Amino acid sequence: MGHEENSAGKVVNAVVGGAEQIVQARDVTGDIHVHASSSSALPRPRQLPPTVTHFTGRDAELGILDTLLGNTGAGRPSAVVISAIAGAAGIGKTSLAVRWAHRVKDQFPDGQLHVNLRGYDSGPPLTAHHVLDSFLRALGVPAEQIPPEADAKAGLYRSVLAGRRMLVVLDNAATPDQVRPLLPSEPGCMVVVTSRSRLSGLVARDGAHRISLDVLAPDEAYALLREVIGRTRADYEPQATAELARSCAHLPLALRIAAERIASRPHLSVADLVQELAGEHDRLDMLAADDDETTAVRTVFSWSYHALPDQAARLFRLLGLQPGPSISLPGAAALTGTTTASTQRLLATLTGVHLLTETGCDRYQFHDLLRDYAVERSADEPVHRREDATRRLFQWYLHTAHAALFAFYPQHPEIPIHPRPPDCHPLTFIDNDHARTWFTAEHANLMAIIRRAPTVGQHTVGWQLPNAVDCYLADHHHVADQIAVHRLGLAAAQHLGHQLGQRWAHGHLGEALWGERRYDEAIVHHQQALTIGRSIGNRFGEASALGDLGHVYNLLGRYREAADHSRQALDIVREIGHQRNQAVNLTNLGNALRGMGHLDQALTHLQQGLNIFIAIGATGGQAWPLRCIAKVYHQQGHSDHAVDCLRQAAALHLQYAGPGTYSYAMTLGDLGTVLNDIGRPREARDAWNEALSILNDLDPHQADQIREHLNALGPTENNSSE
Repeated sequence: MGHEENSAGKVVNAVVGGAEQIVQARDVTGDIHVHASSSSALPRPRQLPPTVTHFTGRDAELGILDTLLGNTGAGRPSAVVISAIAGAAGIGKTSLAVRWAHRVKDQFPDGQLHVNLRGYDSGPPLTAHHVLDSFLRALGVPAEQIPPEADAKAGLYRSVLAGRRMLVVLDNAATPDQVRPLLPSEPGCMVVVTSRSRLSGLVARDGAHRISLDVLAPDEAYALLREVIGRTRADYEPQATAELARSCAHLPLALRIAAERIASRPHLSVADLVQELAGEHDRLDMLAADDDETTAVRTVFSWSYHALPDQAARLFRLLGLQPGPSISLPGAAALTGTTTASTQRLLATLTGVHLLTETGCDRYQFHDLLRDYAVERSADEPVHRREDATRRLFQWYLHTAHAALFAFYPQHPEIPIHPRPPDCHPLTFIDNDHARTWFTAEHANLMAIIRRAPTVGQHTVGWQLPNAVDCYLADHHHVADQIAVHRLGLAAAQHLGHQLGQRWAHGHLGEALWGERRYDEAIVHHQQALTIGRSIGNRFGEASALGDLGHVYNLLGRYREAADHSRQALDIVREIGHQRNQAVNLTNLGNALRGMGHLDQALTHLQQGLNIFIAIGATGGQAWPLRCIAKVYHQQGHSDHAVDCLRQAAALHLQYAGPGTYSYAMTLGDLGTVLNDIGRPREARDAWNEALSILNDLDPHQADQIREHLNALGPTENNSSE
């Protein structure tokens, strides 16, 4: 090797390596500059791994990558484009990157570099220091000419790439610092980075374009299974194949493992494997390749999990205790027993490495298989800490639902609830809309909490929480959920021997059964509630049971019994001074009197009930007696007054709950009937059509009745003189 001092004070080293010749110069500042004597003679590395077989879907993401490259044209991008492909373990980041790289490799005539940075492997990740060694050798720099310092290596790497057009694929990165030294400065180069992290630093500082991957769409997941299993076998069992895709949470890694399991067993049907996967706790064991432990879903997830800081790993474990499909930031804070600020930082850590997905503002969700893994890891938490976290979560839901109930319907009778523990910090609500929004967002979680309560010893929450959610469920006509949670509530109260809890459960269960027109069963529960209420001296409970019996007897047309029970209930609530239930029982009594033909008396009682609802500010409550008053007016021949009352009732429903509720639809149904009876069929059709659009989902039986009314009107005539 020769040395000579040039006029600029640089030491020039002539390096001969094989067929190529590289001139390396270190100036007085220490920066390295490399110039190829003949760029055509330099190596053209072809390091891309083989493209994945049976690649399916990802058309949108491939299109984004094409756009970043310049609409797949041959022209160079104006700057280095870094596409950070982020997503959870097994989501298919590497498959996408490699697939696209093979698709466009001809546009990078100087070669393709690839490295697995092992950011989340079980062993230590590769450092940029080590990767630069490998890349420089691949680019033709002899080992003895690679400088030892990391910065000098990075400078040499950028210099070697000068004037070249290369594609660099950096797979499985953990941090931006692992990536930055590997970024060329040459505008003709492109870098694709995959990571479970969002690599926000690369986006903010280096101008990276992030592409976040989700699970495959159902049709794409089905297509992938079909390709691996074989089209004939998959098409022979299309329903089982679709169910297998759902069981694998549409996660590409899980889909491939499951499909390979079937493909290697020609005598195993798709339905057989679906049955094997049905057990949630066995699902992760099943989704492992028999001869490659590194492809096991559990192993892939564990690499991400074990890389977490201690507190983030603890939160991941605790999230496995949440029985519902999602969790809010305040709910997660209840689990951890810490502040929302500190919990939010930990949630950001989990979402940053795609172990958790943020589905909305401060709301988070696992993919199904990650949920299985979190449940599995929750067993690592000491028993007493699991129990404490479960208690905090369940108490938070109970007391938050209690607060939401009285914002949702301030006039609701007080429900029994244990005192709030000192470490429980429930949400507060400013109005009906705020509470309704929370109930809607937490609906599935509340149902899951109630279902899980008996299995984790939370029996008190098990009977109290159903009472807190009943009003919302009833208002939105979630009848099946109502029946289910009150059966569970009754079982929890019976387990504890809590008679007051049993009284409430029987009462609410009876009311829920009205929604399915199971009136005989409802009567049995109301009678049991009445017996318990009297036996424990609970006058409010006694009156509630009597009033409920009065209501169901009205529904059955047993008006004398309805009037008798409503009067008994009215006497008690007047005695104890409960205004809201006075209005309820006056309305029940008015309905019974109307049914018996005592229209003037009915109108008097109904008007009294309406006046009380107005006096106590019960907007939603006012609509019910108005509907009943309209029926009396219609029977009396004052149908215009009936129409006015029904329009008022509909407006009150809209004001209280907005469109789309069961009560609003039923009011429109009544309005259509009156309008049709008085010769206004066009308006009747409009009312019935709107009611039908709501009842189709909420009450098919009632929808059929509305449909019969519409059919009776005949076809719509655009030029009708109605």
